[in-house]
Amino acid sequence: MDESVRNSTKLDIEGVRQQSATEALRAESEPKESYRKLGEPDVNRNGFDATTTIRAENGHHAMPRENGTGAKDGEEERMLNGAGVEPSGAEPTEKDKLAQKEVEVKFIPSQNGDARIDMELESQQALTGMTKEELMKYANDPFWVRLRWLLFVLFWALWGAMLLGSFYIIYDAPKCAAPVPLSWWQEGPLVELDGERQFADQLPEVERYGAKGVIYRLPADETYLVETAAVQGKLKQLVSTFGTKDVKVVVDITPNYVTKEDALFQEALQKPDSAAHSAFVWREAGMKPPNWLSIAEEGSAWKNASNNQYVLSQFGADRYDLQLGEPAARDKLKATLKALLGQGVRGVRLANAKHLLINRDGGDEAPMNLEEADKSLTHTDYGFWTHKETTYREGLGELFRELVELVHEQTDGEGFLSVTEDILRPEVFAVNGTLQMDAPLYGNIEFDLREGSGPDVARKLRHDIENAYRTISEYAVVASGAGSGKPWLQLRYDRASLEHVPASEYTVFHFLLPGVPVFPLDVLTRGNVSSESVETLEKFRATPSFQHGLFNAYTDANASAIAYTRLKSGNPGYFVVLNLASTDQKTTFDFSGIDGIGSELTVVLTSQNYAVPNVGVKTKVPVDAVPLSPKSALIATYVPTK
Repeated sequence: MDESVRNSTKLDIEGVRQQSATEALRAESEPKESYRKLGEPDVNRNGFDATTTIRAENGHHAMPRENGTGAKDGEEERMLNGAGVEPSGAEPTEKDKLAQKEVEVKFIPSQNGDARIDMELESQQALTGMTKEELMKYANDPFWVRLRWLLFVLFWALWGAMLLGSFYIIYDAPKCAAPVPLSWWQEGPLVELDGERQFADQLPEVERYGAKGVIYRLPADETYLVETAAVQGKLKQLVSTFGTKDVKVVVDITPNYVTKEDALFQEALQKPDSAAHSAFVWREAGMKPPNWLSIAEEGSAWKNASNNQYVLSQFGADRYDLQLGEPAARDKLKATLKALLGQGVRGVRLANAKHLLINRDGGDEAPMNLEEADKSLTHTDYGFWTHKETTYREGLGELFRELVELVHEQTDGEGFLSVTEDILRPEVFAVNGTLQMDAPLYGNIEFDLREGSGPDVARKLRHDIENAYRTISEYAVVASGAGSGKPWLQLRYDRASLEHVPASEYTVFHFLLPGVPVFPLDVLTRGNVSSESVETLEKFRATPSFQHGLFNAYTDANASAIAYTRLKSGNPGYFVVLNLASTDQKTTFDFSGIDGIGSELTVVLTSQNYAVPNVGVKTKVPVDAVPLSPKSALIATYVPTK
């Protein structure tokens, strides 16, 4: 019984399944109906257009149907076959296509009871581009394959070109030159030794004041005797004594003349037609020589020689001038330089540089111009004449070029060549815009400071400082491998320079000027300049603001104090000021007019005469009221404002 019931249930289920499948097949085989919204033609066909107004009839409003038309029942929707194509298979008209678009119907009521109907087509669908299947049809097309390869090659070629171009720009672009470190003689200071004291006795003082080099003045008559045993022994002792403390030696020589015992002069007397004879300046006997005067003694510079000729002797008895324009004389000087450098000397200064060349055929000298002449002088005085035949002759630049190149070559760029006096006319010592010496002595800075505290001394000092550096900066300097660029001035002063400005104040003011301080040792020892202050100044000289910074000189608002600044971008600036006034009152000075200096200064060093209460190292002072004692100096740092 249970088995028959179970079989009957299975048959019923199978029957239901078969019936459902049959109905599904029949539904698929029957044509489907699709609908669309009425378009404009259908609306017009029923008596309405897009702006038809429906008015009330018999006092009643005729309500439109939901789709907004006045169609009869059954006409709101029209049966379509397929995708809007008529059963006859004809192509759809433009109106039929328009009828298939979506229509937005808007009812707009008005105040008088009318209703306006707006019908708008919905916005067209945005362009979506080609599908993946459509794009793949062109994947293997030869044209597109070649185009893809071309673009691929171009991309990597351009990328490689840009990479190579960047390497080339990095390689070929102008490099920012690294600041050239200062050489030992540029760092300074250079101390002049006392020739009457033993070298060893002066060593502790030289070391205490941190001198980078010492200057020994060789007796003038020994200039061309440096290869003799006596002079060689003295020079070796000099070099070895200071070499133990790594202090370099500089020697001053006087190359203008030789003594009567010199071998070159003796050869000139004996051989009138020799090269040795042309190394001196002669006048035939019986002829009146020019009116040239002696530098060292009164009277004529011409002396009778044993050969019955007149020979030029400007520097005293038995000293005969060399004409260094001649090869024999020039070779003699070069041999002397080589001998000095070979014995360990690392710097040479030449005395009487303006006299090294002479016009051997020159005539009488002319007097000085009345505007330039000293009215107290007469024709028997050396200063009365112009001396154009014996000083600043053309060719000095070429002579110095040979000598400075020799010094640099013999010392591998470590040594230097300079002079012992103010060159006055730097253009004479230049060749093609290059000054042919390493450390010229130029300018009136020392002479101005000697004048003391006149009413315009600060203004004049500023003018001469600016003029000296402006003039000398117009020249390049011979590259030596140990410092190059613009000429590095010698800043020389001695005890005579301290008549109006004490040693401490002079030293504080001088040490940060662009150049190397050069002074006798007794300037510091007798002037009670402390070694601590000199050590501090040397630390300042080692900073970028000093070694590579800009320099500008100023006076205060009343032009009664002189100051200058040293500044390199990215570093603190240095402000150095000297009060030359000798009044007993403390005075403040206004330097706020200095461009970019800021409003405050931080004091880092004061001179011995500085006695302003509550002002010392690390004290901040306003730039528009810098306090200074009479005859005192101060160094401060500042942060530039731009």
